[in-house]
Amino acid sequence: MHRWEFEDKRRFQVVDDEQSMIVADREAELWEWAWRTPQAAAWAREPWRWQTVAMWVRTFVVCEGDEATAADKGSVHRFADQIGLTPAGLKENGWAIAAAQIEPVTAVEDGVTERPAPVRRLRA
Repeated sequence: MHRWEFEDKRRFQVVDDEQSMIVADREAELWEWAWRTPQAAAWAREPWRWQTVAMWVRTFVVCEGDEATAADKGSVHRFADQIGLTPAGLKENGWAIAAAQIEPVTAVEDGVTERPAPVRRLRA
């Protein structure tokens, strides 16, 4: 990331290491989230989509900032469609997310109930 600085009526950009780390951390967080979605099962089989997933992540983080343009916001939506993160994108790709199967609650010895984690699947 860069920031603008001024000196003697001259404007120039300098690298902002602190902001760069904040952005990198947010991108990593969003990348991890994206790869836990049901759509990631399809992406894993189609490595050619990985760059688009990365572009969605980077553009999404840009759109969270206050310098995002209308073009940035349009791009993040188009990327989301391409990788199936929107209802229209799911339809475009011919994907459907299967409903989670609900399993019965089981009781354990100490009286605490335990629920199994829901199973999420992506159908192609």
